[in-house]
Amino acid sequence: KQWYQRRVAITAGGFSGVFLEKMIKNTNQSLWIRNFQLAFCSVLVGTVNLIFSDLGTLLRDGFFTNFAPIVVAAVISQAYGGLLIGMVMKYADNIVKVFTTSISIIISSFISIFYFRDLQLTLTFAIGTALVCSATVIYSLSRPSPKKTD
Repeated sequence: KQWYQRRVAITAGGFSGVFLEKMIKNTNQSLWIRNFQLAFCSVLVGTVNLIFSDLGTLLRDGFFTNFAPIVVAAVISQAYGGLLIGMVMKYADNIVKVFTTSISIIISSFISIFYFRDLQLTLTFAIGTALVCSATVIYSLSRPSPKKTD
């Protein structure tokens, strides 16, 4: 049963990435309007989840309870990352987005290994890292160079 759920999640993720790229590139709306529309959907789902899971705590303590500076930094970082992904989707393609996301996960993991010392480097992680880096290099070498216009 788990393999089926993973297969459905992978397929849905792939289709949603392609659909999002098509939606962003084939409309006349600006990137900022599209980002606002997508963010509105996320805020709506998050608010419904907050109401059903933590409404008592929210009413008693307020929304920003336990927001340490590191949490604020993480929220700002995620918001900035969302804007960057929107720009990548508008001006590049879905494959570039996947590669950049994969490489950022690898970089974050290495920072976590050396800075926080809380992540153990396993053979599976090393193989995955090698595959991502190899795929990125192969993809970048196989792309035709853009033609110069005089």
